[in-house]
Amino acid sequence: MKHKDIIILKKIIQYCNDVEEACVMFQNDFEAFKNQSVFRNATCMCILQIGELCKIISPELRNTEKEIPWREWCGIRDIFAHQYSNLDYDSAWDTIQNDLPELKLNLLTILLKNN
Repeated sequence: MKHKDIIILKKIIQYCNDVEEACVMFQNDFEAFKNQSVFRNATCMCILQIGELCKIISPELRNTEKEIPWREWCGIRDIFAHQYSNLDYDSAWDTIQNDLPELKLNLLTILLKNN
């Protein structure tokens, strides 16, 4: 794996950690997510950055690690960047609760097997 990809994966994992931290601060409460712009902005900006980073992952890593839905993460970034004012809170919350933990676990596994 390229050194650049390792750095990118670590940055994505850090953004996942940042989302987890925000969720802890707001007691992982969906109502707080809907009603507190600080909570929404903190988590959604991290997701936007994750999608941005996924766009610069090398083609080699994308091809060897096909269990990661790279294209979908890039698409999520575009939705969060361009349609943020019309954000579907349920979908965003589902991403935070389900997709991000899975992504983080997969990325940690990739890093472990490449060390």
